[in-house]
Amino acid sequence: MSGPQRGRRYLAVDFWRGIALLTIFVDHVPGNVFERLTQRNFGFSDATEIFVLLAGTAAAFAYMPRFANGEALGGAFRILQRAFQIYMAHIVLVVCCAAILTSAVTMTGDVRFLEAIHLDVLVDNTVPALVGLTTLTMQPDYLNILPLYIVVLAMAPALIWLTLNHPLRGLLASGGLYVATQFLWLNLPTYPLPGTWFFNPFAWQLLFTIGLVIGQSMKQGRTLPTNPILLGLAGAYLLAALLWVQTGFYFTRDFSPVPHFIWAFDKTNLSLPRLLHALALVYVVSRLPMEKWLADNRFTAPFIFLGRHSLPVFCVGTVLALTFQMFRAIVGASLPIDTLLIGAGLLAQFAVAGVLEWHRIGTSRKPAIA
Repeated sequence: MSGPQRGRRYLAVDFWRGIALLTIFVDHVPGNVFERLTQRNFGFSDATEIFVLLAGTAAAFAYMPRFANGEALGGAFRILQRAFQIYMAHIVLVVCCAAILTSAVTMTGDVRFLEAIHLDVLVDNTVPALVGLTTLTMQPDYLNILPLYIVVLAMAPALIWLTLNHPLRGLLASGGLYVATQFLWLNLPTYPLPGTWFFNPFAWQLLFTIGLVIGQSMKQGRTLPTNPILLGLAGAYLLAALLWVQTGFYFTRDFSPVPHFIWAFDKTNLSLPRLLHALALVYVVSRLPMEKWLADNRFTAPFIFLGRHSLPVFCVGTVLALTFQMFRAIVGASLPIDTLLIGAGLLAQFAVAGVLEWHRIGTSRKPAIA
């Protein structure tokens, strides 16, 4: 991501975050025809890995300057303030989705709508479910990404402090926690349903930390050099992953005693093949002259706005995705219906991002006018 001058916002970060948000939305309407075009069909990783890595990059831009200026306490407060904002958004999002699913149950009499994403616990066991909701330990399907982000943000002050002046130190500490997680099976518990988190924050924090280091380097005007050998290896790995997934190759052989995370494709604990695929993809894409192209092409602005206002766009996309799941289950699925629903969902997210960007620009101009 060779980019703009120091101090300016990197358009590529917002652009790819926007693409990741749209991809997550499409993937959250399972079975639709456009799902075959998303990232997970062409490699080991999917949009979630890219979004978490870019979240770390964005966090470096937003919070590292305060830590660098000796305002660590103020920086940590801002991070926790943002985490609380996301926490409140998550609570509202779960309640809204529960209302949508309950409406579908009321209309059809089919309680499987709630059971499908494990929200039936809100009806069957309300008091413990409310405890799980407020403690983030209730983990409904499609609604478990924000809890991961909240916990990783809570860890961010320590990660930034470790990474600020010694990126290698931060990476070693984060990598050490990642390896310990794999060998000791560290994870957070779920409640009231027994189990563990689908996105293990102790593993996924490594991707966030890598994003921090990348963001710190970009902010300092440093970019990764183009190493032909590294670029060739990354390209070869991406091609091998593409062929692996497209040919539907699966193996059942157990490579024990080799640690499971080295050879498996576990999303929960961010197994090494998925992690390496995401990093290889980022490295190859970072060699493209994205900043100049994005700055000169006004048609990419809507995608940049999506990434710039990622939280509300994600929330709207999630609500629409679950609504469309219910609609397809009731009415049926077909190419025209999928085209209508996915097209309407994408347009709605673009509209939300556009309105928020319009408001942001108007708000930023008021002091100057006054």
